[in-house]
Amino acid sequence: MLAVVNAGDGVIITGPHGSGLVDLYTGFMGPSSFGSGGPFAPDTGSGDFVGISGGTILTFLLVPQGYMSGAALSDSMTFNNATFASLGVTPGTYVWTWGTGLANQNFTLQIGSVGVPGVPDGGSTVSLLGFGLVGLAALRQKLSC
Repeated sequence: MLAVVNAGDGVIITGPHGSGLVDLYTGFMGPSSFGSGGPFAPDTGSGDFVGISGGTILTFLLVPQGYMSGAALSDSMTFNNATFASLGVTPGTYVWTWGTGLANQNFTLQIGSVGVPGVPDGGSTVSLLGFGLVGLAALRQKLSC
């Protein structure tokens, strides 16, 4: 599986290229897109191999195989010679959630330096930083496999 961002279809899969096996889950709610862009592969990726597709056709959450519920995951990926506009992503924070009554059952995507005024979209290198999964408490119990 390869890292990719497809804002128009609400898909982001991050991590080192060709990372290992994953577990897939469904049964969450959240945005179906985070911009209008098509599929783009990053130049570099680091951290955990994780992803989500909140699109209307295919929805899934993927985590590294054997992931233990409640452990935090984080990641980033870099696109050289790109801008947020050329990738078709809209800066902001996007959250997908699942379960009832338990806090921190969410997947959060942060594009750009959200909350930091005056950070330009320079155009030479764009990083989708702060991509993270936090508090996947009770993942296996609350999401359908």
